[in-house]
Parts: sequence; structure tokens; C-alpha cells
Amino acid sequence: MNNQEKLKIVQAILTEEKRLGSANRVATKCGVSPATISQMKNKKWSLIREEMWQKVASALRVDFTSWNIAENVYNTRFLMQIFEDAKREQLFLAVSHKAGSGKTEAAQYYATIKANHYVYYTQAREWAKREFLLNACKNIGIEPERGTRSIDQLGQQVIGFFAERASQKPLWIIDEADKLKPSALRFLITFYNQLEDKVGMVILGTENLRKEIERGVRLNKKGYDEIASRFGRNFVDLLGATQEDVAKICLVNGITDRKKHLEIFKEAKPVQVKISSAGQTGFIRVVEDFRRIKRIIKRELIKSQQKTAVL
Repeated sequence: MNNQEKLKIVQAILTEEKRLGSANRVATKCGVSPATISQMKNKKWSLIREEMWQKVASALRVDFTSWNIAENVYNTRFLMQIFEDAKREQLFLAVSHKAGSGKTEAAQYYATIKANHYVYYTQAREWAKREFLLNACKNIGIEPERGTRSIDQLGQQVIGFFAERASQKPLWIIDEADKLKPSALRFLITFYNQLEDKVGMVILGTENLRKEIERGVRLNKKGYDEIASRFGRNFVDLLGATQEDVAKICLVNGITDRKKHLEIFKEAKPVQVKISSAGQTGFIRVVEDFRRIKRIIKRELIKSQQKTAVL
């Protein structure tokens, strides 16, 4: 890892320190000692092993790739507005759409550029309530208090962290929320009840997020009607990448040939979807999987670099 990359990690540490409140919390989040964080900040780099740099970079989502995000494509712009609205008005919102629609990329990007504005991001896994809360604590730099045994105590520590920052209108983004087990999802009821009008939350997931919650409501499963209520009984849909969107993604990543933009759009297998606006219904062709677009563009960039090297 070169010095420029290390400086980028140090900047991420300083930003996270401001957001979490202390260097010790940054160390907790990264799973390293406070001494390691201090050495990184004070440029005592000869004392730090390479794997420690990698560990901190991973925990703070420091990106060393050359991939650029096009903020002005529809899905990204729409999601950024959802995050802004949820933060500004302390709303609880749910986004449920197909995998590959750009939810994670937009959420991580927003959390990064708004790091100084009390935006927190958690990427969920197959967690029950205790696992979810332990990981949430680590994510926000909280060491569970000594003697903490009950799940409720863990939950209150998480709630307390956000309550202390209520004046800053914090936003908690939970990505891949459809992976959370029912007990973890039910914690969001308590979180809402204690922090209503103080904190914003956006949960993101595939179509399964909507299906699971609506099915739980229909079958009268424990907590699901309350979960649906807290999120306004509404699930935000996305669209996909139009031909214009694909061109914008190409441009910010260095592909300027308009003919190539169209070729990439076609290769990414666009489909026709129905849209409704102002009472009017129409159809538009979009690429539903942004990952496919990214792979094709990266391949084209590699081919271009290889051609340049030969010349």
C-alpha cells in the first residue's frame, strides 16, 4: 500500500472520528487497538503492519478503485433524494427493488459523502436480533458495556447513541434489510417508538423485503403489522438505467464514444417496463442490473488500455 492510499485511510479515520465521537470508537468499529489508530493519524507508519491498513480500509469502506459513480442517473439521484428527505424530516422509509438496481452503491456513496452529517450505514446479513445489535454496536463504535447480557440492554445502547445525536438529525441506512430475521426486524419497532421525530431511517432490500413484510401482515405474524405501520405501509420502487443513464455512467468512467454507449446499452440487455406519471401510462426500455453495465464498461476500459499499450 502506497503513502497516497494511507493518507486516504487517515482522512477516513478523521472523518469517522468526528461522526462517532472519538478515536476509540473508530478503533472499535475497525476491530483494531486505539494505539493503531493513533499511529496512523500521527504518521508513525513504520510500526503498522500492512494487514492493519487493509482492515481499517475495509471497515471504513475506503475505495481505491477507479470506478466513478454518476450521481445524475435516475436511480442514484432518486435514492439520494430519499436519503435527504428521510434525514431532513426524520422519516422511516423502505425501498424494495430487484438486486442490481444500484441500492447499495448509492447508499454507500451517500454515507461516504455525508459522513460529516451524522449518516450511518449498516450492511445487514442473516442476523437474528442479538447478532444485529452486536454488529450495530460495532458499526457505530460502541463497546457493549461491561455486564451487558440482555438483548434489551444492547438495544438501549444503540438507541442511546442515536438519541444523543438527535439535534443533528442522524440518519441510519440499513442495507439488505430483507436478510434480517424477524426478531431483528422487530427491533425497528422499538427504535421507532423511542426515536420518532428524532432520527431518520431508510431500509433497503430486494423485492423480498416487501413480500416478507406484506405476507407477515396478511398472516398476522408477530410484529409485522407494526413494522409496516412504522414505515408508512409503503415501499419505494426504482426504475433501472435508461439509455441516457448508461451514457452518463460511461462518460464519468472515461468512455466518450456515443456509438459505444449505445452498444453497451444493448449488450446490457434492456427490457421494456411500464411507467406511470401524471395519470399517463407509457413504456420505457431500461437495464435492470447495474452490475452488468459496470462489468461491460470495465471490460471496455481494459480493452482500451491494452490497445493503448500495444501502440
